[in-house]
Amino acid sequence: MDSTTQPILAGFTALRDNSSQRRAALNEILDNLSPYEIREVKSRFETMTFQCDLLGKLPLELVAMLVKYLDLADLVLLRRVSKRWHVLLSSPIVVTAAIRYHMGEGVIKPDFTPANLNALIKKRIRMERGLPAVVVEVPFDPSPYIDDAPNRDAMSCSHGVCAWIEESTDRTTIFVVNLPTGENRTLTTANREEFTHVHVSDLLISATSVRGYCHVWNMRNQQHKSFRIPSLRFNHYISIGSKVMLSYADSVVHFCFDSGVARSIQTGPFILLLSLHAEEDRFSVVCVRGKDGNDIQLWEYAGLYREDHYLQTQKFSVHDNTFICIWEQYQELPFRPDELWGSKYTPGAIISKKYRACLQLGQSSALLGNCTTEAYRRTHYPTTYDPPLRDEVESGSLSLSLEADDRITVHFHAPEPNTRSPHVNLDYSAQGRGLIYCFENSHLSGTTILRVGFEFSDPSLAPDAKACRFESSHRMVFPHERVCTSAFGDGDFVVFPADGKIWIWCFDETWRPSGLPNMRIATW
Repeated sequence: MDSTTQPILAGFTALRDNSSQRRAALNEILDNLSPYEIREVKSRFETMTFQCDLLGKLPLELVAMLVKYLDLADLVLLRRVSKRWHVLLSSPIVVTAAIRYHMGEGVIKPDFTPANLNALIKKRIRMERGLPAVVVEVPFDPSPYIDDAPNRDAMSCSHGVCAWIEESTDRTTIFVVNLPTGENRTLTTANREEFTHVHVSDLLISATSVRGYCHVWNMRNQQHKSFRIPSLRFNHYISIGSKVMLSYADSVVHFCFDSGVARSIQTGPFILLLSLHAEEDRFSVVCVRGKDGNDIQLWEYAGLYREDHYLQTQKFSVHDNTFICIWEQYQELPFRPDELWGSKYTPGAIISKKYRACLQLGQSSALLGNCTTEAYRRTHYPTTYDPPLRDEVESGSLSLSLEADDRITVHFHAPEPNTRSPHVNLDYSAQGRGLIYCFENSHLSGTTILRVGFEFSDPSLAPDAKACRFESSHRMVFPHERVCTSAFGDGDFVVFPADGKIWIWCFDETWRPSGLPNMRIATW
């Protein structure tokens, strides 16, 4: 810089603290430029960019934290923005973090390659949109009570294994299908007992019979054991690992397949939630207790009020062949009718409905629903009840689950999509976000409408506990001839029984089962 331009630059720099004078000096300089000098200034500015790529400047660890707030479809879409974004959002660290948030910890194997991770994302997007890659039709004869029974106890599906009670054999046979391979087998007892309920877990297949036994088969070594149950009028029926458990009005029965020992213990009414621990001989129960000390029977539609009741959580462990309580906690009801359904409904009692919700493996919760004032009067005062002039407002429902730290989570479903088939949670084994398939009540005859959505954390719904609410993201109408009211599923598969057939949705485009007899690849 020569001596003539240095004073000019120094004077312009001195105007840094006076923006108006600095702007006036700059405009004067531009006004005195020749056309050639203006072109030179323009070419200089064209090489400059005023955009800042914030994502591109972040380290991978921070990008991995941010992608948890993106849908997987958005993650794929944003890879197209630039080469830098494609590299960042395709990194195994980032992709793994996104998959674990959306699909749970258990879906990623140690030997997965980037191609395997991308295939997982593609499969998950199909699941979220209700778009199967492969559809299979199996013309078997499941029980006709699957659609009508509130608990859908004639069929069960978990960890890629589906089992149902065959009606064609007078309910004396359980048909079991390994969905990934198509391998299948039948289970019966030596004296051909008639089955009433079937349950599939990660290791065991169990079924109750009309003779008052629970028969249990180990899927790995084909061993069979059985134990006596007090009656078939149980409220909860769960299994995880080598354990099977049933609950009654004021007691539970616990069976360990490894030892072949069944134990029972009195807990007192009413068991709202039953949770079984896979690794140890432990279980937890959440019961409703009256603050006045009186027992309540919610199966008889007794109202549940915050000012009258509270929850008692107990954890039991085996000691000298007997279960003892090792931990206990009392808390107020973590839900209120007026907060749940708002002022547009007439709030009444929370009532228990005679079917169960399974939101996590090895757990079962009674499904609770809001009872409007009209419904409450009709239930408790039938002789003096006058029908309302308008239709009763559809109520919502809720169920509970228990976390590893013994904290209660309240799952809200309002309004309730279908009273006979509340939902199927495709993530309950992997512990993902909670991808829910449920049916919508339809006023059109012969029309089946499926809603797909997620569970989102919503602390405002339950101030005293963790709370989640269902939010529908996709809605699809089934073909007219396929009337379904029940859905089963876990992970890669969803099973729909309809019209003497079983329709299997798979979201993995490479799936081609070979062992299912009379199976055919179909179109939906």
